[in-house]
Amino acid sequence: MLTRRRFHTTVAGATVAASAIGAPAIAQKKGGEAIVAQQSPPPSLDAQTTSAQHARNITTHIWETLYARDEAGNVVPDLAEGVNISSDGLTYSFKLRKAKFHNGKDMTSADVRASMERYKKVGNSGAVLRDVVAFEAPSADTFVMKLSKPVPSLLDGISSPRAPFAIMPAEEGGKEANKIEYIGTGPFQFGEYRPDSHVLLRRFDGYVANSAYKERDGFAGRKTAHLDSVRFRFMPEAGARVAALEAGEIHVNELIPTPAAQRLKNNRNIKIHEMMPWAFQVIVMNHSQGPMQNVKFRQAIQAVLDYEEIIAIANDGLYRMTHGWQHPGGTYFAGDIGKELYNQKNVAKAKQLLAESGYKGEEIIFLGDSTIANHKGVTEVGTEQLRKLLGINVRAHIVDWPTASSIRLKPEGWHLWALGMGIEPYEGPFNVAGLFVKPQLQTHVEDAVLEEAHTRLVSSPQLAERQKAMADIQRRMYDNVTSIKLGDFGIIQGARANVENFKPYRAPRMWDVWLA
Repeated sequence: MLTRRRFHTTVAGATVAASAIGAPAIAQKKGGEAIVAQQSPPPSLDAQTTSAQHARNITTHIWETLYARDEAGNVVPDLAEGVNISSDGLTYSFKLRKAKFHNGKDMTSADVRASMERYKKVGNSGAVLRDVVAFEAPSADTFVMKLSKPVPSLLDGISSPRAPFAIMPAEEGGKEANKIEYIGTGPFQFGEYRPDSHVLLRRFDGYVANSAYKERDGFAGRKTAHLDSVRFRFMPEAGARVAALEAGEIHVNELIPTPAAQRLKNNRNIKIHEMMPWAFQVIVMNHSQGPMQNVKFRQAIQAVLDYEEIIAIANDGLYRMTHGWQHPGGTYFAGDIGKELYNQKNVAKAKQLLAESGYKGEEIIFLGDSTIANHKGVTEVGTEQLRKLLGINVRAHIVDWPTASSIRLKPEGWHLWALGMGIEPYEGPFNVAGLFVKPQLQTHVEDAVLEEAHTRLVSSPQLAERQKAMADIQRRMYDNVTSIKLGDFGIIQGARANVENFKPYRAPRMWDVWLA
């Protein structure tokens, strides 16, 4: 637990982490426009309100946060220089560094206070702030949060890039979701958004870099915008993205199919970057509708599916089989808990459970999206397995990503949903478990066992207690079939060879990058 001391990643520590990235010591040229191709448009550019990858790719260039994550995913200061935490864990006092908004205004604690008050109301991860009872701005460079009880995970939460705790001008803080002007402190500023084409960002020449670092470090560090502009083009068809990369019409391809990547490895004009693991491959269960309300029915689905066939086909072979709801080797990995229920492929057991559930042939809707290939693949292969192996009356309902995201927010109209959980496991256990408890509650039915374990996870002062809570969460995920984790998958990105100093991360960072 962080108490009675100043939580501050030291300049030396930050410099060591950053210098490991190793930018070439050459003259860095300013200018030009880089084009990044991504699968779909963002559902919103209001960074606080959406956890979509295709929004995060863009919004991390516009907005910054008090704390962020470094290259290894550790919590580090960003717009804050550091934080003092009171001995009782109830008061967090942040010292702010100098920063300037895209409208020319200097950032002060009043802006941070308004941004955090807004996040608590409309933020996609607003539950992180539920125990904060007051936001205060005692001086221009000091921001204070006061809590009703200690929350050891608070800095983990507000440093999350999942739905970033974006700091914006105070005048934007009172605005409803998706009603703000896109004004941040980041190295690039908003230019234009054409939903059927692209988002254009322009270099912010007034950007104030973080002097505590020498170079970029994850979503923090010292950021330098060399490019005049960055254009994020929406290209849903994988073949079109690959062809555009080969032709030099784009500079970075967010996602390349594995067979195409194998072919491109010998192309000296293109650099291939493989990232494994990138995300959990998950089938989310809607516990509120029809047969899904019966745990025996959910257990039948869990028992019958061939996880490896689904994930292998959906991800062109770029995957690994692992049962944990945290990555192996991580602080919160829960060992073999639930492993006996992972990838069972037991048709006889599944049929018995199905009979015990009283299933009467009701239609089951398996929701997927057409714009993210692996989601579509999970839906199609999973649907076929359930029909063929278990005789379930299941229908694949494949729509675009924004539509799928909208449908799953309501309990009606779907039973299963194919999802890639990428940013959540990268951050640790809090947002992974947070998806299945209030207020996010992807299952649409509250589970008292999960709620109690999640409370212990976010509030227990000792690491061993939080690890035990995560182990209990994993046990419950399997026993109650909260949702199904199929395994982990990787992704492959590509960049033209003339894109200097590009390093893939949880978003295609286009700061500290220039065109040769």
